[in-house]
Amino acid sequence: MRNIVKRIVSAGAAAVIGVGMLVGCSSDGKSGSDSSGKDGNMKIGVCIWSTDDGLGADSKEALDFAADVLGVELVYRTGDYDAEGQITAVENLVSAGCEGIMICPIVDTAVDDYLKICESAGVYMQAFFRNIIDEETYEYCMSSDYFTGYVVEDEESAGAAMVDALAEAGCKKFGLINREAGNGVIDRRQEGVADRLKELGLSYEVSTNSSTATAADMTDATDQLLAANPDIDALIVSSGSNGAIDAIVTDIEGTDIKLTSFDTPVDVPGAFKKGNLAMLTTGSQIDPVYALVNLYCTLTDQPKSDTPTEVKSNYIYMTSVEDAELYSKYFSEFKTYTAEEIKALAAMDEASFEKEVATYSLKMVQEKAGEN
Repeated sequence: MRNIVKRIVSAGAAAVIGVGMLVGCSSDGKSGSDSSGKDGNMKIGVCIWSTDDGLGADSKEALDFAADVLGVELVYRTGDYDAEGQITAVENLVSAGCEGIMICPIVDTAVDDYLKICESAGVYMQAFFRNIIDEETYEYCMSSDYFTGYVVEDEESAGAAMVDALAEAGCKKFGLINREAGNGVIDRRQEGVADRLKELGLSYEVSTNSSTATAADMTDATDQLLAANPDIDALIVSSGSNGAIDAIVTDIEGTDIKLTSFDTPVDVPGAFKKGNLAMLTTGSQIDPVYALVNLYCTLTDQPKSDTPTEVKSNYIYMTSVEDAELYSKYFSEFKTYTAEEIKALAAMDEASFEKEVATYSLKMVQEKAGEN
């Protein structure tokens, strides 16, 4: 078993595994099945909530590009919003011959259940967009030979930044469109928001919604919160995925309410032009790319750490139409990393990679694009 060595990188930096020579399956035979994909490529399963909403679609685009560079076939499983559904998803991906599984866990306490399936099949597992808050689950995963690590953003700081943006805009009464407890990342976002509101002495009301709430459900919850509290002049959406942010942006258009949200609308500049958005916390589609590289390196028997990595990636904050237009240009027309840069990232030593990841920002991508 790996030694349990906690190695959390400072916010904005990361420690990931370098990439070696591509092989069809891990040389130690742990995959337990023929996991070669099309054309003999390595097959990796991706368990993610959706690939159709703003962040999900951006993540898939970034992942597909990186996978193509690395010669990996990705198999996606979407639409699972509880532990039972994700357990079935992992089982199906393992049965499909994947020798590695990337998963965005919906329920923090179930991560070890997903990992146990992988361990039984000799398949490696990597988490993305999530850390592990539950102590028992954390200890189990971090001591497993088959857990390669996780990638996550600094959620508490992002939540505080949203409050600050709205307070600077003159907002006094806040409405929090929250999700139910149990998702480590969203819990930390909501904690960061609440702590900052209390610190500033600002008043707020909360609407708590299920983790499976649809865009329509989230709009209804917003309407009910505003009807019960007509003095609310600021909204914070802790999870705008699955079209929720798009629906809420449209719902409050024409009002004086200011809005901040995690996750991206499909049309980011258009959302800002509607006039209510004060901040979007986004840019995290690079997170699963770092996770893919980390998992891939373990599968090719060239890890740079004998313990699961704990990676903190940067968020990007947008606060204006101009920011949104830059983001739209440099995160769609131009890839965050070119094919050669992905290969270079893979070849970097750990310290160099940490330094590179620490520079990830809208400005960094803009400058890189200007050089090409």
